[in-house]
Amino acid sequence: MSTISPPLAELIQLVTARFPALARLPSATLAQTISSAHFQQLSAGDQLFSPDHPCGGFPLLLEGRVRVAREATNGRSITLYTVEAGELCIASAQAMFQRPGILANGYAETPIMVLVLSPAAVDKLLATDAQFRKFFFGLISERLSDLMLAVEAIAFLKLDQRIARLLVERGPRVAMTHQAIAEQLGVAREMVSRVMRGFSERGWIAQSREAIELTDVVALDEVSQG
Repeated sequence: MSTISPPLAELIQLVTARFPALARLPSATLAQTISSAHFQQLSAGDQLFSPDHPCGGFPLLLEGRVRVAREATNGRSITLYTVEAGELCIASAQAMFQRPGILANGYAETPIMVLVLSPAAVDKLLATDAQFRKFFFGLISERLSDLMLAVEAIAFLKLDQRIARLLVERGPRVAMTHQAIAEQLGVAREMVSRVMRGFSERGWIAQSREAIELTDVVALDEVSQG
């Protein structure tokens, strides 16, 4: 992990490119908010946060992708949602309110850059800037929608539908192992392998050690929609 921050001007440019709503803040306010934030760079596979070690602020993901997962004591894991650059992780942001929240872990799926705004800075912006309030609660609303979709998939969709949906969303080339897909969906690897074998036999995917190539996206999309 690296905490060496880019120059302030470069960091401001990166933040406003990923989060255009922040560009509407007064320049002095924006510079002060970013200069007081905590910058981190993590490698793929690194843990960004856990219930025992929360982010402690409002995280802005500037580069890469983060997987947020709930893990059971028996070792099973299910992905709640993923966060792309320009999006908010609600499971880590809730820690700044100092109340019990989602018991989840965040992992860097790719190399990431994240800027964590201090709770004091966010409190001030929420109290004084209507545009920031709209931006903040809009991002939270998006993440809650993702959680609802995850619950819907678990409760109502068959496993082949869930796997097909994941492949279509990540395709046309999906660099994930069967184990990674199983962890994403919270099921056993053997169940994933069985479904993937069926997709392969139908000619919908081509599998290799490195990746899964989607050869019939239309068929997979039909399966994903039931």
